[in-house]
Amino acid sequence: MIRVFNLYVPSSKLFMVIGDALLLATGFFLLFRPLTPTDTMEDVQLYVLVLLASIVGIWSFYFSDLYEHSTMCSRQSVLVASLRGLGISALLLSPLVWLLTGDHRMRDHFMEPALAFGLILLYAQRRISDWWHRRVSGGERVLLVGSGTTVQLLAEQLAGKCGLPLKLAGVVLDHSRPLPKDFRFAVVGTVDRLRELAHSFRPDRIVISSEIGVSTVSADDLLALRRIGIRVQDAGELYESVTGRVPVESVRSNGLAFGAALIPTAIKRSIHRAASFLAALVLTILLAPIGLLVAIAVKLESEGPVFYTQERVGLGGRTFRVIKFRSMRKDAESASGPVWATNKDTRVTRVGAILRKVRLDELPQVINVLRGEMCLVGPRPERPHFVRMLEEQITYYDLRHCIPPGITGWAQVCANYGSNVEESRTKLEYDLFYVKNASLLFDLLILFKTIKIVLCGRGAR
Repeated sequence: MIRVFNLYVPSSKLFMVIGDALLLATGFFLLFRPLTPTDTMEDVQLYVLVLLASIVGIWSFYFSDLYEHSTMCSRQSVLVASLRGLGISALLLSPLVWLLTGDHRMRDHFMEPALAFGLILLYAQRRISDWWHRRVSGGERVLLVGSGTTVQLLAEQLAGKCGLPLKLAGVVLDHSRPLPKDFRFAVVGTVDRLRELAHSFRPDRIVISSEIGVSTVSADDLLALRRIGIRVQDAGELYESVTGRVPVESVRSNGLAFGAALIPTAIKRSIHRAASFLAALVLTILLAPIGLLVAIAVKLESEGPVFYTQERVGLGGRTFRVIKFRSMRKDAESASGPVWATNKDTRVTRVGAILRKVRLDELPQVINVLRGEMCLVGPRPERPHFVRMLEEQITYYDLRHCIPPGITGWAQVCANYGSNVEESRTKLEYDLFYVKNASLLFDLLILFKTIKIVLCGRGAR
């Protein structure tokens, strides 16, 4: 496994991307080589074309979910995703092939066999990878120590939901708290026999719940286990790296109080602010024509203003007015008051439904970024009415206000919309993970995933 932005990514996924890149580069080289002159300068152009075409191919495969673990679990899903990925690649690259080839018979001669052969290779590679993951590569064996909430949450992830090469070997109880009634994982012993259990089950990792007292697990036992090559890790840390979430139930206030993650340095805040400002300025210039067309559509479709402002809670709990294109009827909440949006919301206009699907209603928020009220990436700002309600029901909800809110965020690309308390709790866990691991490279990853979600129209309401 590799660790990126404190997230564990299966090595198999990286090898799959590398394998696809090599296959695409080889295929495009063989495809383009006969179509370009054999000159030194033209060779350089050929390699550039092969590189660009390979990047387009990898991008198309990513958008088609060909690197998702859930896709590889089904033959039909692999086949459909492969067809979609190759189709997008062919559509995006067809103008390039058209320019390189003047004879349509030559195009057919190259394109059709290449697509058929590519489909066979993609399908075979993913089926072999899935077989290897399930039958040959057992992954690391993990022994969980504890009986608290974090252990249960982590056990559920290791039981097969995360797709990582980690296998639950068993759970070791600590007697500090009773097991939940719905606990369904194998209990192999108690913490006083930890060294003996480690020799019996031979785990690669021993993961200990942070809810266990310091005196519960012997430090001599842990050092002895480390000397024989067993990795000892905190359960909360592993859970965060596997899921990209910070479990609210197991957050310790003293750990947050003494940690530095919630207080970005002045330099870090300045860099983040400058990057967001420059990006918002470029987006404002590039997307101005689209914004003009959207404004005309909103005005023609229904009565009311083009823009809609709404009070939101931002950095430090201070309120500001977020700017959006109006997607609902005029005075949509005059009778009901503040309510969460739902699927097929009757308050949304026909144009508004389209804008929400492709997130164009959020476009004017670049003005909030230019004002300094928001950043491009950060926790989504919530309305004061819901903030007050959620702070009463969810512990540490106010921690998401320790950094500026964003147009998009880690919770937006990973979680559901957030139309009830439980969904808001899940989004808070993703927000806390972002707060602890915020960086410009992490922001780029979130923006990359945001583009995919917007183009695929996922999660809109």
